Amino acid sequence: MALISCPACARQVSEAAVACPNCGHPIAGERGGAGGTFKQALTRPEAVKSGFTVLGVFVAAPWIARVLAVVAFVILAIVVVVNKS
Repeated sequence: MALISCPACARQVSEAAVACPNCGHPIAGERGGAGGTFKQALTRPEAVKSGFTVLGVFVAAPWIARVLAVVAFVILAIVVVVNKS
């Protein structure tokens, strides 16, 4: 992979980087290249593979772990909704 200059800090950054590791400036979105959009990122093979791995672990986990995970998710969702209000 080639290195490009960060537009914000001029440090050398991989062209596949989403953001500059030095200053955090977004890299991929500016050129429309490797990073692309969030939707494109979710459809990449490695993201799909990770999703199936998480789903497989969830299905294979004991029932009590699944219940605790669902309860934790519901509590987190309630906290997020209350904070947005």
